[in-house]
Amino acid sequence: MKTFQALAVVKQPVDLMWETVRDRMSDLGAMVEDVESITPIERTDLSEGRVRLVNEWQAAQRIPELLAKPLKVSTIGWVDTAVWDPATMVCTWSIQPLVFPDHIDCRGTTTYEAAMGGRGTRVTFQGSFDLAPGALGGLAKPLERPVGGFVESIISTMIPKNTRKIIEAAAAQLAAQA
Repeated sequence: MKTFQALAVVKQPVDLMWETVRDRMSDLGAMVEDVESITPIERTDLSEGRVRLVNEWQAAQRIPELLAKPLKVSTIGWVDTAVWDPATMVCTWSIQPLVFPDHIDCRGTTTYEAAMGGRGTRVTFQGSFDLAPGALGGLAKPLERPVGGFVESIISTMIPKNTRKIIEAAAAQLAAQA
């Protein structure tokens, strides 16, 4: 199991950041160069103000041609399922990559906290992922290691980096509206 974390501190109030990221995710994705699109799939209002969101992310980066054919996919994407709980200001999420979705477990939390004496927000994104043993067994032996490294790179680098950029885009959007 591999863990990852990202941190962002922005000069916008926590309530505004919470609502902006939760409710404008697809707009924010358009402001991040590594993200091609974020498409809302489902929004469900749950009890006690909680909201369940399902979004499909498509990265602007493409899978290298050497790996695209054996993986039978040319784009990098994932489905993000998140429950936003306003009582705790914690978003609990899971990610299902489009590559090997049945063999990867990726989940974590994003916590929103007041910072800078209430004038800012501290966002902590942390998670873990586990690639099931033998998940890459269907690939030719020489491809197992590069594909495993590629999947690990996406999960442990691209996803936290893009999440931090989404937070920064939300802060910039709020500053422009002020």
